[in-house]
Amino acid sequence: MSLILYTAAPYTESTSRLGFSGFLGTECGFSCLFPQPNWLYVPVRAFQSMIFEFTANPGFNFLARFSEQFDIPLQDNKLIIPERMGTGSIRKIDFSDNFKLILHHYTFNEEFVLRRNAPDAFSDLVTIVFYSSALPNNNLSNRERSFSCTKVNTSSIEVSSNDLNSEIRFPAGREIIFTVIGIKAPVLAELLDLAAPNPLIERMTNGHNTFLYHVLIDPDFEKTLKSIADTNVTDTLNKFFYKVKVQELLYLLFVKLTERETKKESRINSADVVKLMTVRDIMLTDLSVTPNLREMSRVAHMSETKMKVLFRQVFGDSIYNYYQTARMEEAASMLKQSGMAVSEVGYRLGFSNLSHFSRLFAKHHGHTPKKFQSVG
Repeated sequence: MSLILYTAAPYTESTSRLGFSGFLGTECGFSCLFPQPNWLYVPVRAFQSMIFEFTANPGFNFLARFSEQFDIPLQDNKLIIPERMGTGSIRKIDFSDNFKLILHHYTFNEEFVLRRNAPDAFSDLVTIVFYSSALPNNNLSNRERSFSCTKVNTSSIEVSSNDLNSEIRFPAGREIIFTVIGIKAPVLAELLDLAAPNPLIERMTNGHNTFLYHVLIDPDFEKTLKSIADTNVTDTLNKFFYKVKVQELLYLLFVKLTERETKKESRINSADVVKLMTVRDIMLTDLSVTPNLREMSRVAHMSETKMKVLFRQVFGDSIYNYYQTARMEEAASMLKQSGMAVSEVGYRLGFSNLSHFSRLFAKHHGHTPKKFQSVG
């Protein structure tokens, strides 16, 4: 059984910090779980793009296939992007046959589309996606339809099973850093070495379930991700450096996952995933508006009770608490980057009482908005 861990971060933009998508394969591939409520649907644009499409069946080699399709020499597990396509590179580091790292760092001259088809048979692959900063344009595909989503969201981690079609679009001229780590389940189990059984972890690693979990990225994750992205280790200890950093990310993630409630989970399928992501997208479309659960359930074609249960199961919190966290992350981004006055930020996020805004912000960030802006 394999597990893929990866990070994706457009390097030059730093807007509001909420995000979800995916990339997975036997060594790497895609799992984009992006929702678009009906009133946000945009047909995929019909202009020239570089497209890399593949099916991540057992034995699939991302670098070899990429090299073949785009006629790029593959040397020492590294591809150098030619000038005709852009700049940058894709590099693979094999810690062992069961533990691999792929580092993506490139800017393409044209829009670049990575399209992954679901495996021919159910795959026991697990994907763990780390996002920080802005996201490229993403599409979700449920084997029948595909739509474009251009929304930028909060930094987050997505853990999902590998039984969905997916697609991700990188706009031309945007610098992308994308890191993929693959590890087989026995190696992962040995690394985690749980002192006691955990139903959530067992569900993720038994290879028989469709599942999805989201975790918000905190500064500890960001520090490790930045270290991986910024460091170019070439000495004889380079494998050791990257292996330590990967294990650090796994530790930070699984600490948070093992802290979640361990009650029996409800069954979730691909249709439920699309509906939940629709709910999340509706909520994040306008953070000045309090979520209307009845309207959300109507648009998502899901009962309100089921919607609330599955949302907490996937995101680890209630819809309202998740919404408030998103508001506070957006407020922090606006205060740091826009130079807006505290009062303007509060009003734009729907707070009529600025004292309430300040108290809620301090609860989430440890400082009042004014102090946060001055020290940030």
